Amino acid sequence: MLNLVNIYKNEFSKTKKSLGQHFLINQHYIEKILDATSVSKDSRILEIGPGCGALTVKILERGADLTAIEIDAVLVDFLKRYLYFYPNFKIIHSDFTKIDKSLLDGKYNLVGNLPYYVSVPILEKCTELIENINTMTFMFQKEVADRIISTPSKKSYSSLSVFCQYFFDIKKILNISGGNFWPTTKVESTVLHFIPKKRQFDVDEKDFLNLVKLSFSAKRKMLKNNLHSIIDTNLIDEFFGRNNVRAEELSVEDFINFYNFLKNAQ
Repeated sequence: MLNLVNIYKNEFSKTKKSLGQHFLINQHYIEKILDATSVSKDSRILEIGPGCGALTVKILERGADLTAIEIDAVLVDFLKRYLYFYPNFKIIHSDFTKIDKSLLDGKYNLVGNLPYYVSVPILEKCTELIENINTMTFMFQKEVADRIISTPSKKSYSSLSVFCQYFFDIKKILNISGGNFWPTTKVESTVLHFIPKKRQFDVDEKDFLNLVKLSFSAKRKMLKNNLHSIIDTNLIDEFFGRNNVRAEELSVEDFINFYNFLKNAQ
């Protein structure tokens, strides 16, 4: 079995801090992630940021059809050199957030240990590609994961929570401490599993998401203060029965119902 992390260490000795490279090395957690991703010989996997291939090799060993997207040219060359003999492997040298949808044919299960500095833009890109997604299993910095799965009235609840929960049903898989990576890190990580769900809007989706974003634009301020530039704030009192509502009190369903009310009130 190839130990690509050790091979990479011997060749390069260090990772690129500018790209947030920390590679998972604990085999137990790797298997847990692949189980959550449903990796088998019948699955089509899209791996975002394969790094030096710790997950990649295990995916290929399970016989899945794997496409990997990697931004680092050195790692693309590294993986091509060591994984060339797998006919079920394809790698694309690209920034995932800029990838053209035409490169994806059909549906995939997405997986990745996401660089923390770009994890939210990657999620936003995934919503653009949602018709090509069966499931997603991603690792995040724990603080970001907490925001993604947070519920109303919690300190971590934000527009990111509403955004993600509008598009996906989300389940927490596990936490992973920083000692399970190379290089080690003090940052704790969390693995989340996403399943696309039926969305409420088509034509007006961007308009709805803009309402959500504006609602949270000044944390802890009331909706009437955050939305006064785009709506008649008397409608807040009319819908909720009070005018001191704050965004962090509202569930995804509350935002959907409020948006539909505003559209009908126009």
